[in-house]
Amino acid sequence: MANSDKRIIKTERLIKKTFIDLLVQKDLSKITIKEICNIALISKSTFYDHYEDKYALLHVLINEYAEQFQLEVHTRLNLTNSDNDNALQILTHIIQSVSAHNKQLSVLLRESKGADGLETKLRNTLIAEATTFLSSNHENKKFSNEFLVKMYTEITLASLQFALMNYDNSDLLQQQTQFIDMLQKNILLNI
Repeated sequence: MANSDKRIIKTERLIKKTFIDLLVQKDLSKITIKEICNIALISKSTFYDHYEDKYALLHVLINEYAEQFQLEVHTRLNLTNSDNDNALQILTHIIQSVSAHNKQLSVLLRESKGADGLETKLRNTLIAEATTFLSSNHENKKFSNEFLVKMYTEITLASLQFALMNYDNSDLLQQQTQFIDMLQKNILLNI
């Protein structure tokens, strides 16, 4: 069960925010626990009450964002089932929802690589959710589910990266939405 002590929640939130703010400014290797504590106005012992080290904190943040992403994708795909929409139609909604956290996601994607990295977790989520979705909703025989899952995953990740890099340019984001809509219509006509 999650801890409901408001002081603990507030302290953890402050540590996470301070850590993300520092990651925006510099690489993980340059950040010290002392620096996090000085900016957050907490003692080192308070930090260590919550996290083993800065890598454990990074791991917690990656897992939180990966879980939020999984929930968002799962929810959107389930809505797609009930509304008779296409999986690509929800791509724009997922990207808008996730890119609302552009600063945090950008630094977490930059700082976390490998099997436990955020991009890997996002990719695995997309593969699992798209596989489940297509196994119960795929009627076309032109392309295999495996191919469609991989294409959907890579299109979604590329679109997410684009949105994160261009979050402050509404014109480019609008063009991205139009492009995805056009892509979706052409795919639906030809599958």
